[in-house]
Amino acid sequence: MGKSGVISKEDKGEDNEYYHDIISLFKIYRSVNWKMQIKINQVKQSFHAEYGTNVDEFLDSIYQAGMDINLDMENMKERIEAINQANKYLKLIDEAVALMRKYHPQGERYYWVLYYTYMSAYRAENVDEILDKLEPHFPRIPRIHRATYFRWRERAFEAVGNILWGYEPQNQKLLAQVRDAYEHGELKD
Repeated sequence: MGKSGVISKEDKGEDNEYYHDIISLFKIYRSVNWKMQIKINQVKQSFHAEYGTNVDEFLDSIYQAGMDINLDMENMKERIEAINQANKYLKLIDEAVALMRKYHPQGERYYWVLYYTYMSAYRAENVDEILDKLEPHFPRIPRIHRATYFRWRERAFEAVGNILWGYEPQNQKLLAQVRDAYEHGELKD
């Protein structure tokens, strides 16, 4: 166990693929979340226009009637699969961050750093703006220094990375697929 209570790798250079992967995943988190919300809204609107009801009510009635929805929804299958994939990605990140926040000795600090840097809907313009947002969460610290912010951010990456990479290889593949899909423009505008 390291000083922070989490086993971590000391190698943080280009050779450490986990370190770079977690940064890449957090960098696209806000964008994937936004795109997913748009896609969900599009599917809901399309569904309402075609069936005259919302998705949940429709599925409830279909399941109660014992009908097979695969035949009727073939045209929406691809959209739903993309939403499902992105939702799995976001859920993995959210669960890892929640575990870190709850159980890591510095989890609360690291959570707020990751939240304001990558996860909130609002993207801060610069580090000073992030530091301003962090200030109310740490009333005992008059002003968080930039170096402290970067140190906390790096340790937060390590903590969340250790949680994520401890999952089964299937989840590692899912995270890599989402990152690759984003890089190839499948989750971009």
